[in-house]
Order: sequence, then structure tokens, then C-alpha cells
Amino acid sequence: MKIARERKSSVLASNAVHHRVDSLTGIVTLAAILGANVFERAAWLDPVGGLLISIMVIGAGYENTREALYELADRSLDNEVKKSVRKQAHRALANVSAGHEAELRDISGIKSGQNYLVDVELAVPGAWTVNGVKDLEDAMRSQIGSKVRGVRRLRVRFVSREKPVNEKWDEFIAGPEALQKPEGQAEEEERDGTAEDNKDSKHRH
Repeated sequence: MKIARERKSSVLASNAVHHRVDSLTGIVTLAAILGANVFERAAWLDPVGGLLISIMVIGAGYENTREALYELADRSLDNEVKKSVRKQAHRALANVSAGHEAELRDISGIKSGQNYLVDVELAVPGAWTVNGVKDLEDAMRSQIGSKVRGVRRLRVRFVSREKPVNEKWDEFIAGPEALQKPEGQAEEEERDGTAEDNKDSKHRH
């Protein structure tokens, strides 16, 4: 199980749980058989042992199924991974000459299979140039990618320290605006509609 956790592998975790349940069910079976033969009127131990074994098997199956479904659904990062990313991000900031001017504001992302897709938000002085933040981005990607197992993509978002903290989900477009069509597409559809109307008018005459 230790290796499965280090590798973040559901297959290894399922196999470890399978062996653990096999060992426990063997112990329960042995205890039920011995008890039923040693003690008088202890025949009830056999069905009780069977019930305990069924509960253990169902419990292990439920846990494995839930973890597999979570991975298929691309769940968000757990606290342990966020803690590791935060630790390495601070080290990356310390290794860059102007890193003390940057502020780590948020860590988010999803777990896709055995891989982590991480998003980091950094607040930097508004006067910084693109070349200035590029060095910081490369340092973050190198440090986190080499020290946090499973990170396959690191996206760094830079915001100004002089401005207030951005609201959550500010990258998403609001409902009514999302339904608006691009200006060029709207004009093209309008022209097509006008041409169709003129064509119908000629046919009537």
C-alpha cells in the first residue's frame, strides 16, 4: 500500500487491498471454524463469520470503486498534494533573485489518472515585464515538476499585486455573455437572412 500511495496508482492500491482482505478473511474463517468445533452450541459462529467476510469484501470493493470513479471524473487536488506543491513553490521563489517580490496566492488543479494538472496563481509587481515573469515561471515549473511526483502540467497565472485579489472563477464568462455571437458571425448571418428575404420576394412577384 505504501508503494501504491507513492506511485498514486489505483491498480496497485486495489491489489494491496485485495491481499489484505484475503488475509483478514482467512483469519476470520479459521476463528469461526475453530470456535464452532471447540465450543458447544457455537454453530452460530459460522454464519457470523460469513457475514463478517462479506462485509469486508463489500467494503473493500466500495472503496476501490469510489477511488477509480474519482480518477475518471478528474477530481481536484487533495490537501497533501497542494501542501507539497506549495512547499516547492516557496523554494522556487527563494531561488530566484526577485522571487521575494512575488506572492503565492492560490494553488488548484485536477488529478487525471495518475497525473496532476496544476494551476498556480502568483501576484507580482505591476511593473514587471513578460521576460521578468518568464524566468520565475521556468523556475516554478522546474522545481515543482522535479520534486512533486505525478505533476505533468504546471500552468502559472500572473496577477498584479497592486490590484485586489481576483474573485474565484473570474476566468469563466457569465451566462448571457457566453451566448453572444462574435461580431463577424452575427453580420454574416444577417446578410444571409437579407439575401433569403430578397429571393423570396422576387419569387412572389
